[in-house]
Amino acid sequence: MHTQKTIETLHSPINQHGEGPIWHIGRQSVFWVDILSDQILEYNWNQKQVFTYPNAKMVSAIFEIEGQNDFLLATIQGGLAEYDLNKKSCIVFNDLNIDWKETRCNDGAVDPDGNIWFSTTHIDHEEGAGDLFYLKPNGEIIKILEKLSISNGPCWTPIANNMYHTDSGSRIIKEYNLYNNEWRATSRQIQISENLGFPDGMAMDLNGVLWVAIWGGFAVVGYDTDTGKMVAKIDLPVPHVSSCAFVGPNLDTLFITSSRKGLTDTELEKYPDSGKVFMVQMDSKGMEMKAFNKKF
Repeated sequence: MHTQKTIETLHSPINQHGEGPIWHIGRQSVFWVDILSDQILEYNWNQKQVFTYPNAKMVSAIFEIEGQNDFLLATIQGGLAEYDLNKKSCIVFNDLNIDWKETRCNDGAVDPDGNIWFSTTHIDHEEGAGDLFYLKPNGEIIKILEKLSISNGPCWTPIANNMYHTDSGSRIIKEYNLYNNEWRATSRQIQISENLGFPDGMAMDLNGVLWVAIWGGFAVVGYDTDTGKMVAKIDLPVPHVSSCAFVGPNLDTLFITSSRKGLTDTELEKYPDSGKVFMVQMDSKGMEMKAFNKKF
């Protein structure tokens, strides 16, 4: 079991529902979102400054676009969009033919082949009301999993490119591999114990350890993907730990978001750091998330 790390609290706006951190190679920045405040945030690594970008309706995931440092691809309540960082404006380019009144997007990631994976969920996380898709560089969209409630992940292993994904309410993180052009669940699973919390956003390191933010669990937990066993735990001063990503020029800092969603005034008084973001220097390096090579 790894020893407890030193935790740095970033001086930035308190998020209502922080999520979706990524390392943006082109800008040498960490980006993340505050879903309930309709905004994107950026921490410039060299300047040590935080910038905010409003007007992205319930934005849940953001992605670097190759060769376009002034734009992000974003998943929002409304579909897939491009966000202009200079104009601070968002334009939807694909609404997925969905009625968005009670639906928003959720977590996402870029796979080793450069496809964007993204998910949808009911605003109140109604059971089975969401799906998991991927977007190819040519603009084609393919549905991978359906009738999900709260899709989180996915992540890929360093060598075999197996995928890890969770429907959070199940407390099970499933492993998938590609067989005859179809993603199928294998027999390997990571079970999150009921007394720990619920798996939320996650990040993979180069040693094959899957780092999982635990909603309701005051921690990020590391699981060995070979054995499915917990090998590390980073304790945090907030109950709702929402996501994590390896960031920095060496991808050796774990950037962790948290949320105030659903907490009572009494709980917020007890856990005043809820909604803040944290940085932890790690012994391992994370896998690089590719920029999306947009061709449409």
